[in-house]
Amino acid sequence: MTANDVGTMHGVCLAGHGIAQILALGAEQLLASGRMVDLFPDWPDEIFPLYAAYPSRHHLPVKVRAFFDFIVSLTGTPIEDLTA
Repeated sequence: MTANDVGTMHGVCLAGHGIAQILALGAEQLLASGRMVDLFPDWPDEIFPLYAAYPSRHHLPVKVRAFFDFIVSLTGTPIEDLTA
């Protein structure tokens, strides 16, 4: 089976019908609880960058800044200061 929907991949794996290459982001609880296991912990996976497009960096809306802060809190990866 080939799927490009993360929810479908999670469901198939949790039902015991397959394996999937997924981002750890979003699967932390499944991995921590043992419901999913990392089959190849020493195999470096691809890094999927996250990009954000917005109209102006001079007047960054508060809700956009809040979203960026939320993503940083999830990933632990700092982003460059977009308001500079």
